[in-house]
Amino acid sequence: MSKICKHRLFFKKIDIIMLSGPRYEKKECVFMCENAKILKRLKVGFCNFFINNRLLKSLLVLFMSILSYSAVGQVDAPLFTDRHATTFIEDTFILGYQESDFAFYILTKEEYWELKMVSERNWVKSYYQRNDLIIDKADIKDLTWVTTDSAAYLVSEGSGNIYEFTGNSIIRLDNSYDQRANAASTYFVHRNNIFNFSGYGYFQYPSFISKYDLKTRKLSAFLPNDGTLVPPSQVRLLSLFNEERGLLYVWGGARVAYTNSVSSVINNTNELWCLDMESKNWSRIGMVNMPVAFANNEYNDSFITFSSNVELFSILGSRLYVFNIFNNHISTYKISEDFDLRVDAKIQPAYSNSSKVLLLSTVPFPNQNIRRVQFVSLSNYRSELVSESKLLKTHVKTLVTYAILIVFILGIAYLLYYLYKNYYIFYNKLIIIRSTKTIKFNNKLIKVLDNEETELVFWIAQSDDFVTTNYIMDRPSDGSQSYESMKKRKLSTMKSIEVKLGAFSQVKKDVFTEKKSTEDLRLKEYKLNNEWIIVKD
Repeated sequence: MSKICKHRLFFKKIDIIMLSGPRYEKKECVFMCENAKILKRLKVGFCNFFINNRLLKSLLVLFMSILSYSAVGQVDAPLFTDRHATTFIEDTFILGYQESDFAFYILTKEEYWELKMVSERNWVKSYYQRNDLIIDKADIKDLTWVTTDSAAYLVSEGSGNIYEFTGNSIIRLDNSYDQRANAASTYFVHRNNIFNFSGYGYFQYPSFISKYDLKTRKLSAFLPNDGTLVPPSQVRLLSLFNEERGLLYVWGGARVAYTNSVSSVINNTNELWCLDMESKNWSRIGMVNMPVAFANNEYNDSFITFSSNVELFSILGSRLYVFNIFNNHISTYKISEDFDLRVDAKIQPAYSNSSKVLLLSTVPFPNQNIRRVQFVSLSNYRSELVSESKLLKTHVKTLVTYAILIVFILGIAYLLYYLYKNYYIFYNKLIIIRSTKTIKFNNKLIKVLDNEETELVFWIAQSDDFVTTNYIMDRPSDGSQSYESMKKRKLSTMKSIEVKLGAFSQVKKDVFTEKKSTEDLRLKEYKLNNEWIIVKD
């Protein structure tokens, strides 16, 4: 085969591999190894050529100076389009970003890589000058990267140790070993303090907050005000801390049995809680419309999160979820097909909020411990909008529920009032209605009295006070009887009324109350017994 054909075939293979994408990273590595001799020969040939030619050597120096100046000046250079921003790591590591230095970091137990967004275009590998992880026999995978305005820290979930990453060393902070942090808990930084909330440890789910003061190097408990409600403790909570307002928001998560496996989830909560760091008060805001993938905890150990000051981002499978608490909004996006990345949920990403650039790690290559670390632009990483919804469950439903509840309570109250007014007050009471000349007992009409007895009852009921015998005798009559006969008859009628109404009502009380007249002791005064008889107009 001619040299021209070989060269064409060589560059054709390179084009194929570059177009193949991340699925063929392993093939790319193998290919580069096979062609190492060719590349070495090309390198030696080019070097000899430039060394022997002074003009070209001068042009090369000038060209490299221009490139160096351009690289330093390109502050906004999109790293995610630079193929040198992709690297391969054959070790366990964590990712981090320090805003004050505009630098991304990859930290392993033995070494670290640094890439500054302003001055560098390639990862720079260095070794630690001091590494307390080796002394403590700590596992790098158990560390969580947290930052203040000027420093970066590594917080250990397993033992509670806190390490400071100084840029070239990992140094354990004093007194941090006293803290027994909890697995899968929530960390955040506020006013030069590292806070830890919830999680799981020592076969329990504590809901307290610990505080490590980075200035005094002392650990203390951050206790809420007495009487304030505290959210239930969970693992793998979704959380967002707003530094400007001093507010911590937590929601989601799950409780697991002692096996710490996702299959042993025993309960979860989708309540949104807020902690005001100034007042030290927790408040329950409402229920979150959690996406199905989060709501049932099926993938509780399979998502990664990163956040800005107002939004929480979560990558789960082929979806990017954006939680915006302040706008009460959840957005779900498809991940762009240009980034065929199987993200490793065990390695949290590093995120630059100022440039909206994300550093992600893929899952290990098959049968290897090699992972690909690559930059992606957040705007390019998410593609099609799948769905949008309110973060909190619709207030209208809540209002309708409350309205129905209020109407129900008012209905019950009205019913009780109606029963009290019409039944309880008049229960076992004799009701005499003067306007209709009807007599009722327990809402039943009484018809046991004859006309004369009924007429006598209403004649006495005309007065609200006692009436004398003469008043009763003045009741219209035919005048055919003598006074004594009429008196006996009316007293007999009153006695008959007593018997009939007593038998009907089974109330052992007199219908009439009598007493001697104060004006004439020979006369008696009568009145309906108001202990069980009520006269109404």
